[in-house]
Amino acid sequence: MQQRTAALALVAMMAGGGTLNALGTSPAVRPEDADIRALLASGIERSVTFRELNTRLDNGDVTVYVRFSPCSGGVPACLFWAGAGAGPRRLLLKLDRFGRSPDELTALLAHELQHANEVASATDIIDLASFQKSFAIHGRKHGAGYETEAAAKITRQVAKELAAR
Repeated sequence: MQQRTAALALVAMMAGGGTLNALGTSPAVRPEDADIRALLASGIERSVTFRELNTRLDNGDVTVYVRFSPCSGGVPACLFWAGAGAGPRRLLLKLDRFGRSPDELTALLAHELQHANEVASATDIIDLASFQKSFAIHGRKHGAGYETEAAAKITRQVAKELAAR
């Protein structure tokens, strides 16, 4: 498994020019376990859009911690404000893995990484209140939170790219 992940990382780096760490993932995206690392490496290798999302995050001041965990409200993936301090702004991304294929999980991960990029591009998001306010202004109310059209579009694009591979 480690050899496959390393090979995927090398291919993705050569193909996309993105920055990858020794684990084959973006330095700004911190997976909690090996399964998430493999999902990230596969997404970076197989989807140009997924790779671009990671590269943009690498050029910003946001760190995204990713874990497999259910979200409230029955949504399959969600993003939370985790804090800010002297370093990068920190976000927690949760994916509910149960009953979902790797391609579906990758598309959901891309969706939430788009939201992370929305945070990265909004320098006025500095705490939980401004995080919530920004999504309330720029998104639309959706079940347990807010949704943006850009994230919905990314989900469809990444799913299409994965299906073509």
